[in-house]
Amino acid sequence: MRAERSGIRRRPVAVVAATLLLALCIPSAALADATDDYFSRVDLDGDGRVSLEEFLERMSFAFRQMDVDGDGVLAPHEQHIPDAPTITLEQHRERFSAQFHRQDADGDGYLSRAELLSPPRR
Repeated sequence: MRAERSGIRRRPVAVVAATLLLALCIPSAALADATDDYFSRVDLDGDGRVSLEEFLERMSFAFRQMDVDGDGVLAPHEQHIPDAPTITLEQHRERFSAQFHRQDADGDGYLSRAELLSPPRR
């Protein structure tokens, strides 16, 4: 039993160590390029900030792809999670609107690059 516990404790440390090692191996310029690329894909009009509509448009891409019949509803059989609840596009947009507002730290109605790339506040 003690060996199992110590093995369980070591795994997270090993994962953290591997993650840090990987981060050290990736040039910071590559990380900057990746974040710039993500930001530019969400900033549809290229004005250097992300509006709620731009955010919702980008965050709804996967929903539209999974909505096979195009009815604005993801039925359980259209989702990748067994027994998933049905969700409408409106419900999806409401959830991401709430996330947008949590990320909009300065409350200006737009997401800056830093706000978009930061985890949502609770």
